[in-house]
Amino acid sequence: SSILSCEAIPKTALVRWAIPSDPNFQSKAARSSWPAASAVLRIEATMKIQVNMKISSNKEAGSSFDLLVDETDTVASIKERLSTLQLISFPDQDLLLNGEVLADARQLSDCGIKEPGTWSLDFVVKASESTIADQLKELLKARDLSCDELGLLYCYKHGVSITQALQTIGRPGEKLQDFVKGHKFFQLENNHVALVREDTSLKPFSVVEEVESILKASSTGSMEIKELCAKFVAKFHISLSSIAGMKPAEFLMKEREHFVVTDRRLVGLKSKSVAWKPQPRRSDSGGTDNVSDSIEPPPGLGAKVSPSAAADVAQTLSSAENQQYLDLHNKIFNRASQAQVQQALNDVVETVREASFLNVDRVVKGGAISKGTAISGCKNAEAVFFLPGLPPVSQERWLPPLLKGVASVLRERMEEMGVESIEVREECIQLRTKGVALAVDIRFSPVFGSYAETVKALAAQGPEARRFYASSLIEERVQFIARQPSAVKITIRLLKWWRDQQVWSNDKLCPSDDILELMAVYSSVQTKPQDQRAAIANVMVLLSRFNDLRIVWSNYYTKSDVWAPLLQQRPLLMDPLNPYVNIADPAVFDASELVDRARSTHFFW
Repeated sequence: SSILSCEAIPKTALVRWAIPSDPNFQSKAARSSWPAASAVLRIEATMKIQVNMKISSNKEAGSSFDLLVDETDTVASIKERLSTLQLISFPDQDLLLNGEVLADARQLSDCGIKEPGTWSLDFVVKASESTIADQLKELLKARDLSCDELGLLYCYKHGVSITQALQTIGRPGEKLQDFVKGHKFFQLENNHVALVREDTSLKPFSVVEEVESILKASSTGSMEIKELCAKFVAKFHISLSSIAGMKPAEFLMKEREHFVVTDRRLVGLKSKSVAWKPQPRRSDSGGTDNVSDSIEPPPGLGAKVSPSAAADVAQTLSSAENQQYLDLHNKIFNRASQAQVQQALNDVVETVREASFLNVDRVVKGGAISKGTAISGCKNAEAVFFLPGLPPVSQERWLPPLLKGVASVLRERMEEMGVESIEVREECIQLRTKGVALAVDIRFSPVFGSYAETVKALAAQGPEARRFYASSLIEERVQFIARQPSAVKITIRLLKWWRDQQVWSNDKLCPSDDILELMAVYSSVQTKPQDQRAAIANVMVLLSRFNDLRIVWSNYYTKSDVWAPLLQQRPLLMDPLNPYVNIADPAVFDASELVDRARSTHFFW
C-alpha cells in the first residue's frame, strides 16, 4: 500500500491512524495531499488482561477470557467492547480492579495498569428481568408493535437479540410472547404487543363518545380499527381494550347503534359511509379543484393515481384471498433467521472496529436487515463508520486511499476475523464472512453535526461528487423505512419476493430495494389498503405506470430544496432524504421490463 505497510508492524501492536488537527489542514493544498502526506501513524503497545465476567442474576453465566487493551483505553470504552463481544444488552455495569469499582472516565494507566503483567478485572453485569421490561417499554412508547417488529427493533437498538438477553438472565428458550405475558404493563393481542399506560390523568368519560369524536375528526368518518386504537392510546395514554374490557373489534361490533364494522377491519360511524371519499383541495387560484378521481399523495409533490385505475389492476390479479399473501409472507420471513443475520452483522462491525486503525465516532448499520424489510435468503448488509477529523469535502480524493489502507490492515487478520474475502470497491470495502455467508459493505463518512449540515455540504458539491455523501445519510434512511407500519413492511417483503421470481435481462432493468420500498410506502399513504391483496394491487398500478411517476417527499426537505434539473426528469422518484438524487434516474434504472411485468404477470405465478 502507498499509505502504510503492515509487514514491519509487530503482531502485538495496535495500529491507529491519527488525522491531523492542525487548522491549516483545512486548506485545499493540504487536503489534496492527504492521507499520503498528512496521515500520522502511531504504534501503541498492547497488553493482555484477564476479564472475569459475572452476571448478578445468573451466577452460572459467568466466564473468564483474555482481552487485548492499551493503557490509554478508558474504562467506558472497555465496558463497551466487552458488552459487544459478550452480547450484553444491560447498561448497568461495573468494572472492578481488586474489588474497587473503576470510574468510566479513567484510563487504565490511571488505575495502575501500565505494563504487561497478570492483570485481572471483574466485569459485573447487573442484568435483571426489570431491565429487559424497561427496554421493551421504551420501544413501545411510540406505538404498538408486532412481536416480530419488537424483537427486531430490540436487536437493532441494543445489538443483541431478545432471546440472548433472556438467556443472560437465566431464562434460555423463553420466547418474547411468554415474557410479555408475565408482565401486567404489557398487553398481547393478535401477536401485537401494546404498552398499558396507567399513568394518565385524562380518562375517557364515555368510550363510545370518545371513539365517535376520533372518527368524526377523520375526513371520511372511518378508519382502520388498528389506527383507531393508536389514536385512542395517543389521546388517553391507555389502550381501548383496557377501558372497554374486551377486544376493540368486539366492543365496536357490540355498539352497532353507533358504529359499522366491515370484514376488512374498517370501522365507521353509523351515520356515514365507510367507503373512501376523496376531499376537494384548493387550487392555486384559491378555488376548489374537483378531485373525485384522485387520491391525496404524501406531503410534497406527486402525480395522482385514481382509485378506478387501482380497481382495474386489482381485477386482473388472482382472485385468491388475502390469506394467500399472509401465508406466503410467513414462508419468506423468518424472525429467527433474521436475528441470526443481524447478529452476524453486529459481529462483523465489532471485528472491523477492533482490527482497524481507525478512530470511530459511531457506526450505523443499514440495508434491508436493519430496516426490517429483509426476506429469507437476504445476505447483504452495510455499515457506515463515521470518523471524526475526516474532511467534509473532496471525498473523491481521500476515500480511495483510505479504503486501500483499511483493507490492507484487515487482510492481515482475515482468518482471525472469520472473513472469507475482502474486496475494495469504488466507494466501499466488501467483506464476505464465513458461516452465514454475509456480504457486508463497509463505508466511511465524515461526522456532520446534523442532517441540515449534511445537506449543506451536499449543496456545495458538484453532481459527480454528491454520490459520495449517500453514506452520511444512512441513519435517517434506515429510520424512514424502519418506522413504517408493519403492514407496509409486509408489502415490501412480498414485492421483493415477486421481484426475485422474475428474470431480468440485466441489473439496470431490475428494480432495487430502494425503489420497491419507496413505492410501497407511497402507495400505502395514498390508497390506505385494507389488506395485503389490495396493497399489492395498488403498488402494481404504480409500477405499471412507472415512467409517468412524479413523486417528491417533504418529510425532510421542501420542494424549493430539490435540485431544479431533477424536477424535469421522468420518471421522478425522489430520495426522501437527499434532495439531489432521483432514485428512478433513467441513466441508472431502465423501467421498461418492470412496467411490462407489472401489467402482464400474476403475483403468484
